[in-house]
Amino acid sequence: MVWYQALEKYPCVVSLPGGCRAEVMLIQSPKLAGCALTIYWSIEVTSEGVVTPKIDLVTKMPEKVLQLDRKVIENAPDSFQSLLRILGVEASIDTIIQAVSV
Repeated sequence: MVWYQALEKYPCVVSLPGGCRAEVMLIQSPKLAGCALTIYWSIEVTSEGVVTPKIDLVTKMPEKVLQLDRKVIENAPDSFQSLLRILGVEASIDTIIQAVSV
């Protein structure tokens, strides 16, 4: 559901390479060529029936961008995990997309 809403809301920024039921969302800056964030989503179910979603952010930036502020890019996955805990899934993904689309 989150994937599809993001695709509808930000069609120039978000793509779903594997379709709406895929576990991958690609977020690309329309203004910064080569800058991309990928969100991976998976769900773990234990034998006891405990369901745990796992959401990870992976960055892909050209060397030119990394030279500007490597630390910010390297810390992005951990910062995204903090956002997830504070804002929840939908708001976190929306925040990331908005940051890339400006």
